[in-house]
Amino acid sequence: MLLLTMVYEGEQDIISEISQIKRYFKEKNIVIGISESITANTHFLKIFCSDDDYNDKVVNLFNLYMANILYKVVISQYYHIEMYNFLSDTYFFLKNEEIKEVGDLCIIALKGDGAIIDEGSVYCINRKNDVLDKIIQCIKEFKEINIDGFIRFRMKKLREDLEKIVDKVVEKYMVEKEYTEFIKLLKYFVEVQESKIDEINIIIESNDKFLIKDKNGRDIMDDFLCELSENRIIENENIEDIIISGLITNCPKIIRIHKAENCDNKELLETIKNVFNDRVEFCSSCKLCNKIKEKIKL
Repeated sequence: MLLLTMVYEGEQDIISEISQIKRYFKEKNIVIGISESITANTHFLKIFCSDDDYNDKVVNLFNLYMANILYKVVISQYYHIEMYNFLSDTYFFLKNEEIKEVGDLCIIALKGDGAIIDEGSVYCINRKNDVLDKIIQCIKEFKEINIDGFIRFRMKKLREDLEKIVDKVVEKYMVEKEYTEFIKLLKYFVEVQESKIDEINIIIESNDKFLIKDKNGRDIMDDFLCELSENRIIENENIEDIIISGLITNCPKIIRIHKAENCDNKELLETIKNVFNDRVEFCSSCKLCNKIKEKIKL
């Protein structure tokens, strides 16, 4: 049974990609055949499946693999021909080296090669899947794909999803850039200020409650609040902002964080580490930590 006919120009490495599909099906004892003919510079490729193996499951799996092959062609065309123009026109405020850096991140996101580490990664994977679904529908509808014609006439429908991926990459890049600049500014404040206190202990209880104490065990959270209120309204401030502000204001020589594993906000801990570097120590077995353990048991 004929699964698909592909037509393409030039020396695109399509046959080797399809040969991998053939080997994959062979491992599952499914026979896939390939017939290729070349006229001038045009390749005509027919992919068959044995009648005994032909069923909806095999067809759907084959279509998915073929969609991934076509997706690679689509993003290669988009990356080399359109993407940098889109970046330059839409994000004109980025410097040339930033556009190059973003472009490298975009191709990783477009390929779907990056690890799924956050909502942005999930978003890009979902957009890629949307493109694959559209390609699969095209394969099902026509059973014949002319790659050049597909790129020419179908790219408009696919471009929107690809640009959404690029937008998400740029959004994440800008957030990380702003965070890096923010950290640099905080580090500068820390470097130019004298320490007002030798040691601050941040104790994190099991319910993500923070206790702030000096080296003598005195609770200084109220001091943090008073210092913050002198500079701005604190009505809408969260505890994490209060802690960061208090640390910057007091610039302690040592910041000892107890039971960090109880903290749900890992970004807070990362910020403290990035700003104060080797002033930060982590503890999980001192008297303060043991008190927290006893509270959990109770």
